[in-house]
Amino acid sequence: MKVIIGTRRYHSTACPLIRGAGETGVETMTLASAEAAGLTSCSVCQHERETVG
Repeated sequence: MKVIIGTRRYHSTACPLIRGAGETGVETMTLASAEAAGLTSCSVCQHERETVG
């Protein structure tokens, strides 16, 4: 998962919001770590995962 530092949402690596953020200011962590830190799923990523399957 990717997290834009200073935000409370995690994103898939394919999320357009992450791709637009570049590599600086983006942190990589596991899903378990993101959830343990109280982060929530990005609605854009979540929507894409639901429509792909």
